[in-house]
Amino acid sequence: MFRLFALAALGVCLVPQHRLQAQVTATAPETEAPQYTNRWDFYGGAQYSHFNPSPGVGIHAINLLGWNGSATAWFRPNVGIEASARGLYGNLSIPANNYGIPASPAMSEHLFLFGPDTRLVRRPRYALGMHALIGAAYGVFDSGFPAGVSPQTVGIYNNKLAFGLAAGGSADYNLSPRLAVRLITDWQPTKYGFPWQNEFAGSVGIVYKVGSLNIR
Repeated sequence: MFRLFALAALGVCLVPQHRLQAQVTATAPETEAPQYTNRWDFYGGAQYSHFNPSPGVGIHAINLLGWNGSATAWFRPNVGIEASARGLYGNLSIPANNYGIPASPAMSEHLFLFGPDTRLVRRPRYALGMHALIGAAYGVFDSGFPAGVSPQTVGIYNNKLAFGLAAGGSADYNLSPRLAVRLITDWQPTKYGFPWQNEFAGSVGIVYKVGSLNIR
């Protein structure tokens, strides 16, 4: 038995050092997942927001559903610039009136936003990030109104191109080096009137990652 141990020890000593280093290098785990060296993120998903179309009494906040599409250009694995377009659709809740306005006319809102994006946490399976976007929102509130009757007649905002923001976080679950599922939650304020409309917004969809960064 002692002879077997001695022969084994001798064999280890005779293995060239560079071969041992190559084996260790080959089996060492990666510390950075390859999907975080991509140049572009393209995101598409479903969008939700809780929106108040009026500062007046008797008009209730409503839920809007729609879509969210964005593209992020990454300059470093954790720093990029994002451009986002969002479309939201729903029905207003109008109190009884003498203007012939139906109880639930349709409305829409589209936002076009731009700003910095960052990945705060990067792991092989998931990533956490934040963004702060600024731009414009365009609301159409008179789709179901009779001709000649403006939304402001019943306390609803008139059609307007308004100031818009989105600030929040995202969570990615990686399905492959190029594909991930993303969840986004945002504070999405707009300014159609004197007060701010403090919208809560959320989105879930798919991220496709393309290109590669030249990191030195």
